[in-house]
Amino acid sequence: MNPSVGFSDRRKSKPIGLAYLMAYLRANGFESTGFDFGDSEDDPVELAELYGLDTFDIVGFSVYNESFRATAATASWIKSRNPDCLVVLGGPHATAVHEQILRRYPCVDTVIRREGEAAMLELVRAYREPHVLTKIAGTTWRAGDGLTVNVDRAFVPDLDQIPFPDAEFISHSGYPSLTYYDEVQGRLKPALTICSSRSCPYNCSFCGVLTIGRKYRSRDASRVAEELRHFRDQHGVNYQHVYFSDANFFVSPPRALEVAQALHEVDPAVTFSFGTRVNQILKAAAVLPELKKYGLRFIELGIESASAPVLERLAKSVTPDVNVAAVRLLRRLGIEISLDFIMLDPATTLADVRANLEFLRDNGFYDYLPHDHLYSALVLYQGTPIRDFYAARRGVEFDPDDLPNPYTMFEVPEVQRLSDELHAFRRDWQGRIDDALAQGELALLSMADNPDAPRLAQAWLQIDVVSLRHAPNLFFEHLLADAESGFPRLRAQGAGSLLPSLGPDSTTLPQVLERVESTAHAAGFTPEREQLTRHERGQA
Repeated sequence: MNPSVGFSDRRKSKPIGLAYLMAYLRANGFESTGFDFGDSEDDPVELAELYGLDTFDIVGFSVYNESFRATAATASWIKSRNPDCLVVLGGPHATAVHEQILRRYPCVDTVIRREGEAAMLELVRAYREPHVLTKIAGTTWRAGDGLTVNVDRAFVPDLDQIPFPDAEFISHSGYPSLTYYDEVQGRLKPALTICSSRSCPYNCSFCGVLTIGRKYRSRDASRVAEELRHFRDQHGVNYQHVYFSDANFFVSPPRALEVAQALHEVDPAVTFSFGTRVNQILKAAAVLPELKKYGLRFIELGIESASAPVLERLAKSVTPDVNVAAVRLLRRLGIEISLDFIMLDPATTLADVRANLEFLRDNGFYDYLPHDHLYSALVLYQGTPIRDFYAARRGVEFDPDDLPNPYTMFEVPEVQRLSDELHAFRRDWQGRIDDALAQGELALLSMADNPDAPRLAQAWLQIDVVSLRHAPNLFFEHLLADAESGFPRLRAQGAGSLLPSLGPDSTTLPQVLERVESTAHAAGFTPEREQLTRHERGQA
């Protein structure tokens, strides 16, 4: 079971870690049923009752900080209904606080630490043999008034021996089709998520990968290509884009090139994308043109911050100029960037925020969508060094069950107020901006294909769409400038005085929104039609 995090994040991918577990069990003779409630906003106990989770002999939960409360509630309900059910927890959060979980929650029988395939198989095999069950390597058990923490299990040495993550899940909300719109080829492509390696050899202080371990291992390129073939046949879908979900795909550039070539041999039309660090981009600059030739479309780039003190706290081992150099290199090569960015952390100063905004402006990110990076804040995941750093800095001990609210922890009062006002803008305006942008951009596509479309209206719509892309950034700039002066405008005139004037006619944000919505409506794009079309194009 993948428990709910309490909100919908519009995920499109199935929980690949659980899929690997289920496939591994099946390959060894044990069928299992998968439940994915990760993006459900329903009550976890009601979901457990609806789907009969108390009828199983063994229930395993993959647990993150965000989903632990739902996990505990579900496990407690299952145990109250079926005391003989073996409740097993795994995943990064359970690994980080395995002892605290077993001491606090009698509804949990055991925790599988780090990787789960081999330990879960042993656990299922020994289910009726308690003397064997509680001695499995890599597990922690309750033993009377104490705990039995068995020795760590070695990491899976050869990932190619693990079956493909071929498993289906019962999902309360369902899975929209995973797609990628390829602007180079000008078409929407069915997409598949593949994990080609595990872990990462770096030490970023905020990364939950550290909880599971830094032992980096990768799969053979031929097996990655075979996985694409397997799921094409299995699903009857001609997947033509691969999203690599690796924590760090580019650890070995020669191996990355081998994977790209292997995919190309399957189908020259297949494209792909991956995530990595900025310093690896620069070290392997010579490989990038080859990767692009074989179908690389974009890189999810872990920039995180443009402030040297923040980068040091995050243990990124890079400087701001390295971030800039990596971005400029990818721009020159025509490789798109998916932005990983942490705008604020608890110790952020206004100077740090200024560095971030200048970086975004100077490096072409004012046109970047979505705008989520403007509102992002550092999350203190259990088991990460940065969480321990801030606990010591604040002289507190964070509750192991809790994920501190990052938007209430700022040490500088001006940063706290800036964050509060920024999120008020997000609440009041960002949703409408997003909808108007989607309607406007689709209307522009429609107008471009219609020779009878009024050209003046099309030109103004183009200007207004660009203006809306920039609007949140401009509001942020005005807000930061006011913060640096002690918030005189905010105190005297309120947040409305910081809304930007947009376009060549200096139109207010509400007026631009109304103009885009009106023009898009005239072109046939109502909000309902916009939602449908975005889904069809894979943009939702």
